[in-house]
Amino acid sequence: MKRLNIIWYIGLIIILPISIVLLSGNIVLRIPETYNYHFNDSQAADKVGSSITGTEFAKEFSSYFNSPGRDDFQVYEENGEFRDPIFDENESMAMGKAKTIMLWTLFSGVLFFGGGIAIYIYLLNTVERETIRLVGIIATLASALELVIYEVLVSRAGIRKIFYDRFIGIALNKDSTLRLLVGTPFEKTYIIFSSVLCIAIIGILLYIHLSITRERRLFS
Repeated sequence: MKRLNIIWYIGLIIILPISIVLLSGNIVLRIPETYNYHFNDSQAADKVGSSITGTEFAKEFSSYFNSPGRDDFQVYEENGEFRDPIFDENESMAMGKAKTIMLWTLFSGVLFFGGGIAIYIYLLNTVERETIRLVGIIATLASALELVIYEVLVSRAGIRKIFYDRFIGIALNKDSTLRLLVGTPFEKTYIIFSSVLCIAIIGILLYIHLSITRERRLFS
């Protein structure tokens, strides 16, 4: 039984940090506030040469990533009686692949998080309170360490290019609208938002964990 519990300890320490990083990174790419902050900070929307504002672009990005039934990504600019598309076919395809990746990372994050909670509940009912308290603290510290490693990797242009080529692999021109909007320095905004959310999740889980596993006093 003790050997089996050790496996569960290791599983919790590995699974929980992965789920927190995956979910926090996924969520910030689905909310318009992330893009609004980036567009306001970098003035990226002004570089496109379109009448569409940064706020409107932010809503379009967020809406697309949160619409399961929406396959094609496109934003149209009103031009008299016509509606001119902003993005070309390659850009739309790149967004489609990004959406698929986000869907799978969201699914994986939820699955890992659910698995981590299940392991935690099992250990909470089978091992000593002091032991699960220590394991939970180690898991939260591991989450913080994994967050630092992840954000360092995201900040490296070479690493981002490797991941882009591997998982999306659609060549975009340097002056393409999509690159102007969410290319560098968008990663800085992503790092800020995902770090804040990840730290908040870690803090909440640690608070709950310490409350559950605190020593029970006889007259408390």
